[in-house]
Amino acid sequence: MEKFESALQNVDKEKIKNAVKLHAPIQITTYTLPRNMELYMHEVLTVFLKECHYDNFSEYLNFCLGELLTNSKKANTKRVFFAENNLDINDPKDYAKGMSIFREKTFGNIDHYLTEQKKAGLYVKLILQALDDKINIEIRNNSRLCKFEEKRIQEKLNSVKQYNNEKDVINKVLDQTEGAGLGIIIMILMLQKIGLSKENYKIFVKNDETVTRIEIPLNQKMTLDVFSLYDVFIKNQTTIPVIDENLKQLNKLLSAKNPDSSQIIDFISRDVTLSFILFKNSVKIDNTICCVSKAFELLGIERIKKIYNPENQEIRLISRKNDTNNYWKHSYSVAFYAYNLAKQFGLDKDFSLEDIYFCALLHDIQCIFIQNASEEQKKAVEKSCIEYNFDQTVQQSFFENEMHSKGGAKFLNQLNFPKNLCNAVDFHNNPDTAPEEIAKIIAVIYLADVYQYYEKNIIDYCQVNEAVLKLFNIDSEEKFLMISKVLYSQIKKQQNF
Repeated sequence: MEKFESALQNVDKEKIKNAVKLHAPIQITTYTLPRNMELYMHEVLTVFLKECHYDNFSEYLNFCLGELLTNSKKANTKRVFFAENNLDINDPKDYAKGMSIFREKTFGNIDHYLTEQKKAGLYVKLILQALDDKINIEIRNNSRLCKFEEKRIQEKLNSVKQYNNEKDVINKVLDQTEGAGLGIIIMILMLQKIGLSKENYKIFVKNDETVTRIEIPLNQKMTLDVFSLYDVFIKNQTTIPVIDENLKQLNKLLSAKNPDSSQIIDFISRDVTLSFILFKNSVKIDNTICCVSKAFELLGIERIKKIYNPENQEIRLISRKNDTNNYWKHSYSVAFYAYNLAKQFGLDKDFSLEDIYFCALLHDIQCIFIQNASEEQKKAVEKSCIEYNFDQTVQQSFFENEMHSKGGAKFLNQLNFPKNLCNAVDFHNNPDTAPEEIAKIIAVIYLADVYQYYEKNIIDYCQVNEAVLKLFNIDSEEKFLMISKVLYSQIKKQQNF
């Protein structure tokens, strides 16, 4: 794929990287699948696999992608051809008649059929997504799989065990009615070369689309290795990074002659690590509290003054300029959005808005800890990588915040933080897998998070989780954008934003 490197712009590569980090789908749609588009899709897959640390699978999976794209494009051509010849693709006689002349009639006149496919709105769609436990490579087209095609595919899958390699397939398979079905068999053989099987190949119909999917389980060893580094990192988390300027302002409020509790609570609520420190101390007394006002009341002003004393060994002061990824601002913005979205969509009937706010505020807490790791933590992680002979990719994955949601949830669980808060951190990028009892809380945090990336043009509307959009009755990008503008105008009114 190296010779196509210049086709993919740096902005595209950055979007792929962000999509992998956020578990967002990458989607490309085409109606005619010209050669340059096919090459572009192959390059996107190559970069995607590299970001997922599966570079060594690239050659085999690009072959599979080519086969899936060809099959989907052909399926669309068949629909146009059958319609043009007044043949019913679901009728046995019509199907046999149509397929007996399909190749001959379309081979020399493919441009005509591609034009008709586009007119009919028949598309081929590539969707790539990295999840917590697997990678999905999907090709979708809006030509529903008919029973004859389904039967044929199943026959080819069942016959795979007869073949040892690609040459064996070509020598034995002579059926020419639909391109011999060689591609599917060879594709399964390719999957077997990278440790997969036909069980990792799925084909089904969903919402009038034929979906063909290759599911690749994540490398369990690498996942366990990265996760073990979180154990090392957490064990050495003896201090909490706090922005020095914010701590000075807070202590000014606390040292006033008559401290204004509401003003102090509001200030702490806007700062993710100041809130974290408050919760860390309050859970020792009551681990059900998930909002600053209740934690403040529980601890009392005198104890809070001690907690936020600059001399407190638990606090490690950092400069605001150290927040290179704007995590403090991002955390507050997501919390603000989640609170207002929850209120707008009526979640306050079932859940506390303050609880939702603070679940959202801490959603990326582990990213903050890793970005601002102490020298002790960095050395401990590096020492573990050497001691256990971890691949360089393991250390890179850790410091690039991969698995940060799982790592953050692990840390909060160890500190005995409220269960809902731990789950919000754990599932905020994967709302489909969230526990049912707080699925709506996680959905609204996910949506608030997505809006931040959408406003910065990091992800597109088509990448937003469809189930979440449906839950909140957002059925168009216009409606999505309208909500975004309202939220942004509201947050701009906030002080110090």
